[in-house]
Amino acid sequence: MQIKCSNCGFEQFMKDHKFNREYRDDYKNALFVLCGRNACDTSQIKIPSGYIRKVMWLGSWSIVRVITLDEYKSLKRARLLRDLVVEKYNNL
Repeated sequence: MQIKCSNCGFEQFMKDHKFNREYRDDYKNALFVLCGRNACDTSQIKIPSGYIRKVMWLGSWSIVRVITLDEYKSLKRARLLRDLVVEKYNNL
């Protein structure tokens, strides 16, 4: 199976039996797939609302997929806690 980066077009080979067993569903449902090369610095790529970047296989490869309700709730809670801590330290 050839895995292709959605941004730069870099391709990497992966054995079919391992890919089918572990990664096929995530790869099919991904909005886009990003390699970890400097040309595809993921900090420069805007991730749309309602999607999350998930680090995956093959070193630094990652996918951008739809966020689940549980992930959204935990992300919202983490942001709330971060804002409370920042506010507390700014008031000192």
